Amino acid sequence: MKPTECPGFEPLLFHNPSATFTSRGCPNGCQFCAVPKLEGEFREISDFRPAPIICDNNFTAASRKHQERVVDKLKVFPVVDFNQGLESGRFTPELADLLGNLKCKVRFAFDHVNFESKVKAAIDLCRQRTTKDIGIYVLIGFNDTPEDARYRLELVRSWGIDPNPMRFQSLDAIKKNDYVSPNWSDVELKRMMEYYSNLRFFRPIPYKDYEYREDDRKQIALF
Repeated sequence: MKPTECPGFEPLLFHNPSATFTSRGCPNGCQFCAVPKLEGEFREISDFRPAPIICDNNFTAASRKHQERVVDKLKVFPVVDFNQGLESGRFTPELADLLGNLKCKVRFAFDHVNFESKVKAAIDLCRQRTTKDIGIYVLIGFNDTPEDARYRLELVRSWGIDPNPMRFQSLDAIKKNDYVSPNWSDVELKRMMEYYSNLRFFRPIPYKDYEYREDDRKQIALF
């Protein structure tokens, strides 16, 4: 299908033809999130273009009718990737069973330590009824401390999942990764992001022994 045949999807088609949106926006309005400003009010897309990578920012907020329509259209794909973080508090047994009709990967968001019990319950439910292929996005650098962030990151590891740390980006920042929370240092943010984003390489090294050296990165950038 050509981009001109999909009004509103042109940039996404050029970026990744395997990706699609079945809804836009999110009803939650979280302080750290740019989605409401970028996408407006939550709305379902009835005539979405079927594709195996789902980029909805809150698929769990959609109506049951929409969710069923989406799953029905996605059954033609051998694997479906729910690429954005599903909201653990809205992940019901009914939705878990519905998504279980697909061979899929899902991701949940773990944005604050207060959501620990909901995230763990969603993971357990997903493993029982949907899939064991689960990823966890962990927001760091927003209204937290390095100790809090490490607690969540290590907790996810204890659940048998490698976390995907997501550094908070201020909505009014000029450059990516410019914002540093008062509770953090720039070096500590970079260190934590680098370590937990590359556990496949750093797993044998305890975090306390891992060193981030800015000068090393500058030398690498020269080559």
